[in-house]
Amino acid sequence: MKSFILKGFELLNLFPLFNKYTVNTATVFMLHSVNTTGDEGGCEISIDRLVNFLTYLKKEAYNVISLAEYVEAIKNNQSTYKTVVFTVDDGYRNFYRSYFPIFREFDFPVTIFLTTDFIENRIFLWWDKLDFALKKTSHVSLDLTREGLGRLNLNKNGDRVAALKKILAHCKSIPDQARRTLVDELVARLEVDISDQPRGKYEPLSWQEINEMRQHKIEFYPHTKTHPILSRLTYDQKLSEIEGSKRFLEDRLSQPLDIFSYPNGKPEDIDPDTIKAVRESGYTVAVTSIPGFNNTQAGNNLFMLHRFAIPENPLWFKQYVSGLEFVKNRLRDLRSLKPFRNIRK
Repeated sequence: MKSFILKGFELLNLFPLFNKYTVNTATVFMLHSVNTTGDEGGCEISIDRLVNFLTYLKKEAYNVISLAEYVEAIKNNQSTYKTVVFTVDDGYRNFYRSYFPIFREFDFPVTIFLTTDFIENRIFLWWDKLDFALKKTSHVSLDLTREGLGRLNLNKNGDRVAALKKILAHCKSIPDQARRTLVDELVARLEVDISDQPRGKYEPLSWQEINEMRQHKIEFYPHTKTHPILSRLTYDQKLSEIEGSKRFLEDRLSQPLDIFSYPNGKPEDIDPDTIKAVRESGYTVAVTSIPGFNNTQAGNNLFMLHRFAIPENPLWFKQYVSGLEFVKNRLRDLRSLKPFRNIRK
């Protein structure tokens, strides 16, 4: 039903009617890796879809700016209109191979948040390690009764995808050291050799690629050292991850970096001590993975800026950038308000 209605908006050219609601805000998108499966969502889109989206933005005269420019607009209460920002988390090499040539052709800026140990030491990101092990194992089941997940079926590809989702959700809910131990234990139990990884879709950017992209409107900022769930760390561990990645990148890039992206970035991943550690580390801004809009003319929590996962569906993309999503959010907020009720004593 939603797509049917949006298709009607497209056929009748109604999306531009909502552009007035883009004043003093921006649609900030986040991506992770290149979509090669055809599945929608997950902060990933196909190469063809990205071309389609950027062509639409260019044709409709949207203002595509860097995250740093948008942050300055927020700090200085500057007006914006039909503004879009693209951000990318983690630092996968497939951005350079597939997305970068497209953004360069359109002359659009992008902000990439780097997990520094991933880039420098070329380590397996922990969720990719699980993904690879589950895909390559010859085992047809995995007993996780001790972890409260029961026995997981691994017979089919769909079973393995479902198993990965369950394991990842569990890993994000436990202390960091327990998560590290569990991931290594599961890889061992699945009997998969990861000694020559990460490669292919799991591979990180190289410094040569990073330096090349910096010449073409691609900016880089920290995203911790190892991408832990920060709310699951001690305060000293938080500082090590947050401040350590900042110092390392500033040294390598020879410039101050004051924007941070929270790993995972959901409300439960960002406790007060995490925000305190971000401030103490010298950042002035941090972005979340919480969907929503920020207003350049209103008071914003600069350490909790919102972003949308980029959709694969072009109708949803137009809904986000046009101002229609902003209107829908306002209506949802109004519906959520409860009327005052008389309280009987």
